[in-house]
Amino acid sequence: MKKCVAIVLPLAIILGSVMHGGGTAKAAEKKEELAGKTYELSEDDNYVIESSNNEVGAATRFYLFGEIASTSTKNGFISYAIKSGNLKVMVDSSYASNFLSDENAREWHIISAKSKTVDATELSDNINSGAIIVQISKDGKTWINATIETDFYSNLNNINSKEVNGEKQDTFYETTNVQLTNGCYYRIIVAYELEREIDPSKILFWDKTNTEKKECLEIYQFYAYDSSVSQTESLNTKNAYEFGTVYRVDDQDGFENPILIKSDDPHNDWFVGKFYVSGYTDYRMDGDVPVFLKVPGDRAALWFNLEQELDKCNGRTDVKVIDISSGSDIYFGTPTIDNFGRGTLIVRKTNKHNQKEREIYTNYLEASAIVGANTRVDLFEEGDYEVALDYQLHYDKPFVFGTTTTKTFTYRIFFRFKVRNGDISAFLRDVDTNQFITNANIAEHGFYIDVANSQYLNISIKRDVLSDSADGIVSDNKFTGVATDGRKYTDEGIYTVNIENPATGDKTQKTVYVGNTDIMKVHMTTGLTIAEINEKLATGSYIDVEGQIIDPEPVVGKEEVELAEEKIVTEEPIVEESKDSSKSELNEASNQSSSTNIKPTKTGNSEKRLSKDDSNAINYLAVISVLVVICIALVGVVLKKSSVKAAKKEEDEKQ
Repeated sequence: MKKCVAIVLPLAIILGSVMHGGGTAKAAEKKEELAGKTYELSEDDNYVIESSNNEVGAATRFYLFGEIASTSTKNGFISYAIKSGNLKVMVDSSYASNFLSDENAREWHIISAKSKTVDATELSDNINSGAIIVQISKDGKTWINATIETDFYSNLNNINSKEVNGEKQDTFYETTNVQLTNGCYYRIIVAYELEREIDPSKILFWDKTNTEKKECLEIYQFYAYDSSVSQTESLNTKNAYEFGTVYRVDDQDGFENPILIKSDDPHNDWFVGKFYVSGYTDYRMDGDVPVFLKVPGDRAALWFNLEQELDKCNGRTDVKVIDISSGSDIYFGTPTIDNFGRGTLIVRKTNKHNQKEREIYTNYLEASAIVGANTRVDLFEEGDYEVALDYQLHYDKPFVFGTTTTKTFTYRIFFRFKVRNGDISAFLRDVDTNQFITNANIAEHGFYIDVANSQYLNISIKRDVLSDSADGIVSDNKFTGVATDGRKYTDEGIYTVNIENPATGDKTQKTVYVGNTDIMKVHMTTGLTIAEINEKLATGSYIDVEGQIIDPEPVVGKEEVELAEEKIVTEEPIVEESKDSSKSELNEASNQSSSTNIKPTKTGNSEKRLSKDDSNAINYLAVISVLVVICIALVGVVLKKSSVKAAKKEEDEKQ
């Protein structure tokens, strides 16, 4: 078959359907059908991927499922931004139904291929009805095998639900946290062989059946990353906590009985790599285990820095990290793990309820780590963590007469740490509105406690109620104890919630009133005791809708006026003596007015001290009174002068 140049093209998105998740902020899960390319090879091409492969059309055999936030391109690959979780790769089992049928022998159909090699990858069994190889890459150029499946067309019913390393999986392949945290390229290779009958050959009286065969390859490629993780974020080792102690263990079957390495060990005085924890504000020590404290805005992360070339450790060509075909880790209780590879990383988390979950990253040093680079392993929330990196070294030890002896040693880096929130982030929410309740506030129908992500807080609660006495509130001892996240508290009373962060020793207290009794509302909003509130209510005060107590407005009456008059202090106005009779009359009128309208205050020990406001009022009234008297006197003087002039004029006329 003639070959033509064809470059493997990136994947394209064919189909997307959204599955919504109940009105939360969680990103919608999407189903994305992958589109790859199909290539035909001649029968003896041995399934080798080359630029000369003959591209014959599209292939749509797989789809992705996950919280895909957006799509773009990266270095020619379709790129998926994952909001959270991992991306699942599923096989469309309905696609191959026609290929599996050989009812019409003259149509192309799948046959059992005997080859055990696909593009230089050695399989553990024949291709048979088809082989699938999932590969990953850090740069899109150098590919590492992640998983391999043979005879998959005959096992389509089981391929999407199978047991891997002793654990049930519901997908053919699923990405890992390490891959998405740092961003990863993926390639899926499908290899199978097709056959069909062609015109028979006539040999005398016998028709010889003739067939033709062709090898087929399907290639799917994409890139995926965690969109919540900054791909440009780097590690500053000066501000990070370092782990790197190396232990020698018995062998790769269990990695048991760790001991510190000795001076004559080929691993002495150098490290394959070191781990670091960053993104915390502070830490405490719980025995020999560090407890990293996070506050809002922190992102606690585990990093690994690969310091050695795997084939030339410590600069020596005779010391290298070798591949482990299979192994198990007794401490973590793993079954025998196939393709243990060049170092397997195991991370186990234990939550507050002692529930454990683990992540196993096989062939970690080769597939995920980059020499000289800080590779992020994962981001961590609250919990207790245990980490182990299990690997093996091949060592050529010089022997006598110029010969060497090959040695194999097994090693382990193991450490523990804890992550806790460093603040006290427990909230009280109204059962009706789910809104936050501030301290010393009111929730008429009840509240519940929301600890958010702070799972390790110590919380206790006490309910106080209004007693029959007039002295205030007393504790109801029937309801004092620990509190539970999410439980609703609806009985009437004043609740005191005490919160303690055992990791820091910090404590806080929140108070909320449940009910609609006015007196209790005032007690919560003002801080007044019950006795003080009752006293105010007895003197005419009232309670408004906001739970505030309002004092009555003062009423101005006859008694208040007389009291103000008693407080008025004035001095007799001083008027210069004048020979003019009008001035004398003015003085007399002024004195008469003062003695009539203004009463002097009492003197001696019984004299009342006036306030500043009273003094100002008295002075103002005194000035007004004097001005009125002066005006009256002036009018009288004017009238008197007018009458005198009139009398004089009349007398002159008579003369």
